[in-house]
Formats: sequence, structure tokens, C-alpha cells
Amino acid sequence: MKKLYPDKKGQISAEFLLISFVVLFIMAGMLALVSDGMSQTESADISKARVVGEKYASAINAVHVAGNGYAANFTIPGDLTVSPTTFTVNDATDSVDVKVKGKTIKIPVIPTDLTTFPVTSSSTDKVVTITNKNGKISFKSYN
Repeated sequence: MKKLYPDKKGQISAEFLLISFVVLFIMAGMLALVSDGMSQTESADISKARVVGEKYASAINAVHVAGNGYAANFTIPGDLTVSPTTFTVNDATDSVDVKVKGKTIKIPVIPTDLTTFPVTSSSTDKVVTITNKNGKISFKSYN
């Protein structure tokens, strides 16, 4: 068996430490890339839900402005986000509240006389009929 001198032992330890640091550095870089990709996916889901919420609020405003007896259908697309998204017409705040991934986005609407109405996205499209009855905006949902 070959005998290692103190200098050889020190060189082996130094090489081991160097290789360990290189491996840790590469793993940290890969982890940063994965977490950045996940963050971008979450931001994209929130943005998609917000756009649908803004279109929903615009449809409510259009029905309000059109006057008594006017009705319109609004479709909430299926598979909007990975997790279910809830759109709530909130009479107390006169807004459409979009709840996605634990975050709530409030989008204001013009009418002040609303029927509070929640609808949750699912794997299939949901059609919401928005109706103006003497200035009161009401809702009905169909799958």
C-alpha cells in the first residue's frame, strides 16, 4: 500500500472542497432557474385571470349603460388557470373580485345596484347572463 504524505492529504482535501463548491454552485444556479420559471407561470395565471375579470366588469358596465331590459351573455373560459379562479360580483364594494392563487384583485364597475354573484372557473366554459332590471344588475349562470 502506498503511503500518503501530509502534502498529498492536503491536496486531496483541497480538491474535494473545490469540487464540492463547484457542484453546489451549479445546483444553486439550476434552483434559481426553476424558481424563476415557476414565478413566471404564476404571474401568467394571475394576468390571464385579471384580463377575464376586466372583460367581465366591462360587460357589466355595458349592460348598465344600455338601460332597462338589456341583457348580455359573458363566457368565463374553461381551463383558465391551473387552480380554480373565483369571480365575485361584489355589491358592497361595487367591484368584480377576482380570486386566484390566494390573491384577490378588485376591478371597479359603474353600477351601484348589483346582485352579489360568485362564479368559479372550471374545466368547461361557464356562461353568465347579465341582466338590467330597472337599474338593478342581476346574474344567472349556465354551464
